[in-house]
Amino acid sequence: MRYRWLVPALAVAALAVGIGVALWVGPRGPDPVAGPAVDASAQGDRPVTVVAAGPDADRVGARMRIDDAVADDLLFLVVAALRGRCQPAHAHELPRMAVLARLPTLAAGQGPESAAATWRRDVSHVVNDVVRQAGCAGPLSLRIGAYVRVVEPEVYAQAFPDSYFDPGLTVRPLEAHGAPLAQRLADPCATVAYAVLPLDDVRAWQCTGLRAQARSAVINRCHAGGASPDEAAADIQRVVSGLPATCQ
Repeated sequence: MRYRWLVPALAVAALAVGIGVALWVGPRGPDPVAGPAVDASAQGDRPVTVVAAGPDADRVGARMRIDDAVADDLLFLVVAALRGRCQPAHAHELPRMAVLARLPTLAAGQGPESAAATWRRDVSHVVNDVVRQAGCAGPLSLRIGAYVRVVEPEVYAQAFPDSYFDPGLTVRPLEAHGAPLAQRLADPCATVAYAVLPLDDVRAWQCTGLRAQARSAVINRCHAGGASPDEAAADIQRVVSGLPATCQ
């Protein structure tokens, strides 16, 4: 299991505020069975180049280049912070979905606390620098030290949480059934699906589509209703038990 570096306090605050879902006790790459494509027609064609430079950006960019886990976290923080600046009404959607889907963010990094504190400070500086330069529409060509990546924030958000592991993903998750992010967050059946089949770590690619299909089945059965709590729980367990043992 990969380890996560701590992220800045601003992300912790964003996760803590406005989360109205229960904390129930991940695939890399797009699902083999994908949901509807995200409409990116309003995003524009030419990426805006945003450059974060300096010693802190060099340190962060170097880690992003060699550790996909660090890059995943940084891109998530950039998109979440940018939406907070440009779309205040949707500011908490990405952090809330990260909690709902149990994405492996905000885990403690390796090393002494002094090193972790320096890392958090570097990350905070870089995220603030990028968000300050970025526009509110269109794709971004990010250059953080030696790390380079093109990301479309709105497409990323609508393909979330799967896009956390694949920032270039352009389709909504299968279990989204075509619904936008805000609508999925308001769906109690999505809470159930991610509770039993979370995206809490990278799994074998063979499991990605199977788990997405199982989450979709859980949501469908939850919406159908008509069953007692015990019957519903048994029905959900049958869906999960139907997966190969390595994918459960």
